This record gives sequence, C-alpha cells and structure tokens, in this order.
Amino acid sequence: MTRKSYTAVINYLDDNKIRIDKDEFELQLEGHPDFPSLLAFSDALHFFNIENYSYRIDNDEKDILPEDFLALVKGELAVVNNTGDTITVNGSHTEDFFSEWENIILIVEKSEDQTYTKSKLDSAYLNWGIIALLFLFLFGYDDSNLVLKLIFAVTGLIGFIFAREAYKKTHGKGTFIPVGVCKSNYLNTDCDLVFNSKKWKIFNKIDLSEISLLFFTSQIVCFILFGLIKNLELFFGIYQYGLFGFIPIAFLSLFYQIFIVKKYCPVCMVIIASVCIQLVAANLISFTSKGLDISAVLFLIGSLGSLIVLMNFRMKNQNAQKDENTLKRNLKFRRNYQFFKNNLSLQKRFTNKDFSSAFVFGNEKADQTLTFITNPFCKHCKEFYPVFLKLVKKYSDELRINIFFDIDLSRDDLDNRTVHVNLTNIYINSENKIEFLEALNGWYDVQGYSEDKSGWYQKYSKYFGSSENALALLKGHEKWVSSNGVHFTPNIFINDTEYPVQYERADLEFFIPELLSEN
Repeated sequence: MTRKSYTAVINYLDDNKIRIDKDEFELQLEGHPDFPSLLAFSDALHFFNIENYSYRIDNDEKDILPEDFLALVKGELAVVNNTGDTITVNGSHTEDFFSEWENIILIVEKSEDQTYTKSKLDSAYLNWGIIALLFLFLFGYDDSNLVLKLIFAVTGLIGFIFAREAYKKTHGKGTFIPVGVCKSNYLNTDCDLVFNSKKWKIFNKIDLSEISLLFFTSQIVCFILFGLIKNLELFFGIYQYGLFGFIPIAFLSLFYQIFIVKKYCPVCMVIIASVCIQLVAANLISFTSKGLDISAVLFLIGSLGSLIVLMNFRMKNQNAQKDENTLKRNLKFRRNYQFFKNNLSLQKRFTNKDFSSAFVFGNEKADQTLTFITNPFCKHCKEFYPVFLKLVKKYSDELRINIFFDIDLSRDDLDNRTVHVNLTNIYINSENKIEFLEALNGWYDVQGYSEDKSGWYQKYSKYFGSSENALALLKGHEKWVSSNGVHFTPNIFINDTEYPVQYERADLEFFIPELLSEN
C-alpha cells in the first residue's frame, strides 16, 4: 500500500463526515510496525477512537456488501460506492471491480453520543417555551384585537404542529399521533395511505405536507414580526383575502381522500379546520384595517425566511434518512450468519479443553458450548452481562455454558481476591446455581468505588465460607485463561473458537439460534 491508500482512507472519512488530524493520522501510520498493512490503517483509526471492522467476503456473497466501504483493489485501499447495480471505485465507474479486488473490505462505524438525544429533547422544550413566552409578551404588549390574535395564535400553532407531523409521516418517521386514530377501520382512516399514495402524478411533484408546513411557519413568523411593530391589523388584512387561496388546496385534499384513496386523514382534517377557522375569523371579526405600507416588506421577509428554514430542514431530513438507511444496511450486513460463520472459522481456537474448574450452567451434556470469560470489575462485562443472562435463560436446554474468571492470583490485592473468592463460594455453596448468576449481576451494579455494597454482602454472606475450595477452583480458572491466551474481557468462545473481535458482543444473540439450528 502507498500514498494512494492513505488518500482513499481520508476521502472515505470525509464522506462519512468524520474529521481527524491528518498529520497525526499519518504519523500514527508511519510509526506502526506493520505499516503499510491493513492492520496499520485499522490501528491508526482506533487511535482516534474510530470503530472499524475488516471482513473477508467471497464474490458469491457480494449481495451483502454495504453501500460505502473501503476495499483492497490491486494491493491498494480504494473508496467503493455500491449503489444498485452501479459500482464506483475512487469516484470512477467500473465493471471489473469483482475481478480486481482482493475480497477484503474495511468499514467504519460512527459512534452515537447517548446524550445527544437528550439535548435535542431539552432544546425542543426550550424552543416551545420561548415561543409561548413570546406570544404572551405580544398579547400584553398590544391588547387590541385580542380575540382575533388568540384565534390566529392557537390555530397557527396547532396547524404548524400537525403540518410537521404530516411531514414526518410523509417521510416515514414516527409521530405522537396514536395509531388507533391514524389507522382505524371503524373511522375509515389511514394517514400513511393518504400521505404516501401516489395515485395522482401531481403528488410525485408536489408535497402537500411541505406546503402546509411552509404556510404555517411563515404565518407564525409574520405574526410575531407584525406584532412586534404593533401592526397586526395589516397582517390580518393580508390574511383576510390570502386565506382564500388555501380553499382550492383544501378541496383538492378532500376530493383525493374521499374519491381517490377512499380513506380519511385526521391530520389533514385538523390542518384544513385550522385554516377554515382562521378564514372565518378574519372575515367575521371586525378590526381596523390599515392600507399597505412599507411594513408589508416584513411579510416578504418572513415568508422567504421560512422558505429558507424549510429547505434547510428538508436537506437535514434527507441526510438523516440516508444515514439511517446506511445504518440499517450495515446492521443487516453485520448480522448475516453465513458471513459471521466464515469469520468465526478464521479465529483462534483454545488449546486447553479442561472445563473441570468452570462455573457450568445449562445442559452439561450438550454438543454445543458457550464459554464466557469475565471479571467482576470489568465495566464492559457489565454492559454485555444482560445479553449473556438472556442467552442462559433461553438456551439452557441446548447449550453447555461455561464461565471463567480472568484472575491473577499473584496480585497483591486483597480486595480483588476477596470478591472473586466470595463469588466462587456462592457458586459452590448455593443449591440453585442461578443464584450465582444473580449475585454476579448484583455485584456489577455495585462494583463502583462510590457504591454501597453492604446490601449485596448481607444478601449473600450466608454462602461465604472457607476460601480453600474457592481458591482451588480459581487456580483452575487462572490456568485455563492463561493457557488459552485470553488477554481481555469480556471474551467469548463458541465451541472451541474465539468470538470475532470485529463483532459487538451483544450481536451474539443474533447468531446463537442459527448456530443451534444448523447443528
């Protein structure tokens, strides 16, 4: 591999919106003992906390390839885009890819910040709070035509909320609207059918949800702008006649629902009702109309500003949809059993098959075995343990399940040894061995330095006893782990083969059923 591979990796990261220090990346590459191998690139990416996975894929497995990936082509890494029947390599279309590549690919996985969703939620509440305060301020700032202001404010906000939900439904997103309302045989409603039906060609070009969203967004913005200059009369004067333009769109939507799709959409009905209420209010409630003046420019500014915001929102939604589709393809790709099986066959096998010292669960006579190596102080083990418990509960009749502690008895750490001994005594002395699994689960919950462990010790102290038998068993654990070259936890062996490090430990639950059914 040469500079060409480095350029391909940088371009691939840029395509996935992953930014790194390029000089540092190059330094990490050149300082790697295996440079310029694929391992050097993988380790350099790990240096930047970028999860990446390499796989070997045969040509007859090409259907499971993701949309974007790096591949070894003629000894060099290249950016490959796989869309439909078209494949591009480093941006150039090619028909010889599958005869030139070396059946090795490298993909990266962007990590999700778990607090991001919470911050988005907090910001949404903050935004609605600001809007509510702003409307209250406007009502106090100028109390003329208060009834008409209230009607427009309430119907405008309701219309905006439901127009946004319509937009979400049109683009396949979930909403707060109950399924029983949006899809009911009794009410003859089906929002998804109405939004996504393309029985009229016009709806391939025109998105009524976008039009509604733009209408109510611009209305709210203009309401606020005109309210701040105390000239809402001009705003009402414009909408007194402008709302008539919505009537053809309302009739078009109703005709489409009643006679074409023959289903009703409650969301559409709320939007139409909001506009009709505004139309009636603007023409029946008297207000002092003012002629057009320079302030009418605000109406143009509000409308154009809303259009720009909507276009930006639309672009972000399209990018989010693309990212979601890519994630789904990658998940499907990673959970393909045949591919997993091929990778499993390439992993190392353990040499010490003596399970006499293991904590054993499930069917001891089963042909298939699952071996779990853990440590009571391992945080990553804590994360995987609920999945492991699920597997024990679900497949105890078909699997022999072994647990080993990764312990170094030569360590001068009395607390560490005491915890291992206590857990081992729970396994030895409890009549129902499931209590050990529950105890380990409980220990993971209190393993931190600041946690109160007194409740755990009080619950299981009845099993604590002489450390002699426990230490004898733990010496067997230490010997087994050392002789099989296990260097990290959690580690897993399926039968005698190590679980591939490229896979998340939680993915194991997707492969066990296939493994058992195959054997």
